[in-house]
Amino acid sequence: MAHPVRGGLTFTPTLEEFAKERAGSSVTVLSGGNNSGKSLVLKWLKHTMGKTAYMVGTNRFYHVYHFSAALRDPNELDQFENQFQSNFWSEQYNYEQNYIDLNRIILGLSDSQRMSLFELCGRLIGSSFSLQRVQPDNELSVRYIDVGSQNLSVASTGTRLLMTILGICMDYRFKTLLIDEPELGLSPRVQSALAAFLQDPVERPKYFPHLKQVLLATHSHLFLHRNDLTSNYIVSKDASHITLSRVQNVSDFHRLQFNLLGNSLEGLFLPSSVVYVEGETDQQYLDRCCAQRFAGRNVVVVRSGGDPKQKLHSLRETLGDLQKSPLRDRLFVVVDSIHAKGLQAELVQMGLLPDNFIAWARNGIEYVYPSQVMTRVFRCSEEQLAGLTFKEDIVCLNGIERRKRELCQEVVRSLEASNTYPAELEEKLLTKISKAIG
Repeated sequence: MAHPVRGGLTFTPTLEEFAKERAGSSVTVLSGGNNSGKSLVLKWLKHTMGKTAYMVGTNRFYHVYHFSAALRDPNELDQFENQFQSNFWSEQYNYEQNYIDLNRIILGLSDSQRMSLFELCGRLIGSSFSLQRVQPDNELSVRYIDVGSQNLSVASTGTRLLMTILGICMDYRFKTLLIDEPELGLSPRVQSALAAFLQDPVERPKYFPHLKQVLLATHSHLFLHRNDLTSNYIVSKDASHITLSRVQNVSDFHRLQFNLLGNSLEGLFLPSSVVYVEGETDQQYLDRCCAQRFAGRNVVVVRSGGDPKQKLHSLRETLGDLQKSPLRDRLFVVVDSIHAKGLQAELVQMGLLPDNFIAWARNGIEYVYPSQVMTRVFRCSEEQLAGLTFKEDIVCLNGIERRKRELCQEVVRSLEASNTYPAELEEKLLTKISKAIG
């Protein structure tokens, strides 16, 4: 049952239930739009977990130059905790800070921890890290971090941001780390490397044996957990109610991934949907329908020549297992009412979703042409359109004959955005494409 937590907001599941559900999980990923409540979930978890949990806020851009020897304040963790808790209930306070800056991180590590941090950063960034003296011949000289033969202070912002996150991970005082937008300032390659490392059940404990749990709030698809899909949650907000929906299967995961990519496969130079049809007139007509209905989206209508199995086989050879393909929900096969027995079952076995196999109620694409166009062509009423007959490639009605290709071209030329399509076309195909591509 949902109940208010802060500012009248309610959550489903309750945050207590969510925390209990994820207590034994190594990685949890929260994703969702801006102002969906992801950061608030992290804040509440930090609020309940106490000082063995640390929240890395988004304000973590630091400039560092020289490092002088210093002792860690034994009371600083209590000070951080008191600051966080005193601000947590303030409606005007939006927690974005990061109490442990990079200078404090570096000085607080042991020599072996520091070397491990340098080695790990070097592996993920692809550069060498070392601690050097400003005056090489003076043992008491202040130090600086050398990154590929330059001072860390003039290295990329992303390098310092990565080092900040990994340095806090290195801190043995924390069992749980909550990171808000880990992708900030990091290139896609480094995002992927960091995500893979944090999710690695073997490598991560080598460096952070004390760190039992990591929770991320992200806008980046690269931080989604691909090895355990159910560790991903979609956070959404409706007025004052926030819902955390757990990803259950590959289809859920693909939908989440598409949303983080702007819900556009075209951004990956892939079509937003692929529709396989039987013949030339099917292709011309449905291509025009989709172009008008889904303007700006790349819905590709492909003629199968009566063999959709061959087309799906070719697609599977190109993209791999269709059941795991991001195109699976967006792949459709359209056939006439008369088609090979068992065709649907064979296509489903190849990876097609059962509901994406579409067979018209009657034999001929002409039956799903817009009635307002067809009544004009054949000078008849809508009721009379059911009496269409065919003589090979000739369509006949009301004493008027049109070749299939000529009729298709006439219909296509007449199509306008305001056209009303037959209910069968809407329900069986257009509505499903619309739902699939969003």
